[in-house]
Amino acid sequence: MTNKNKLSIVIPCFNEADNIAIVLEKFQNILASSPHIIEVIVVDGGSTDNTPTKLKAKFKELDSEKFKLILQPQRGGYGYDIIYGLSQAKGEILSWTHADLQTDPIDVIRAYELYLQERTKGLVIIKGKRKNRKLLESFFTIGMQFITWIALKTYIDDINAQPKLFSKEFFTKHLKQKAPRDFSLDLYMLYQAKKHKYQIITFPVYFADRIHGEAKGGGSWKGRIRLIWRTLKYIFELKKNIK
Repeated sequence: MTNKNKLSIVIPCFNEADNIAIVLEKFQNILASSPHIIEVIVVDGGSTDNTPTKLKAKFKELDSEKFKLILQPQRGGYGYDIIYGLSQAKGEILSWTHADLQTDPIDVIRAYELYLQERTKGLVIIKGKRKNRKLLESFFTIGMQFITWIALKTYIDDINAQPKLFSKEFFTKHLKQKAPRDFSLDLYMLYQAKKHKYQIITFPVYFADRIHGEAKGGGSWKGRIRLIWRTLKYIFELKKNIK
């Protein structure tokens, strides 16, 4: 199988010392039993805990043909780490998912297999749609969808759900150069997909509570309010740039 059908999975990682070894073990098991050619790229975004130490130790056990580690020397941001990881990917089918274990790593493989089925129909993006979420979290998500629809005249469902999967061509044309380097990346990516007439296909993913650590985008009330405020600002910045 050539790179045409190779899947590259990027996992941004920041202060996930208690999760990352578990994530990588899950991917080890997936790759050992999967018929697909897959590479996993972990991008540590300048973690300030002992995540880099744990990553270095774990990667000594991993197949360097299938697993790649990128240690950023300083914090560039969530979007920066993902874009950098995607730019290093060898596959023609790209994806990203999180290191927090709130969605199962196997969901990326489910997204890939759905992509292989659907891509004959034209330009497609595959993404998760979170199930089993708390009522308040769902309320915030629906609120952001409504604001996005009003401001950008575009309906985007469950903006921050993982995983996300697409072609390298989409990445090169619509993300690599101009995508934001912060948590606005998910919104920008889906907006670009809509703008350029990609069909966004969703599939259900079980959304679990975090076992270790705190959500970087908005785990606490203070963090959640900051994330909402940043997202609102970005929505209206994006609106200004629409021609």
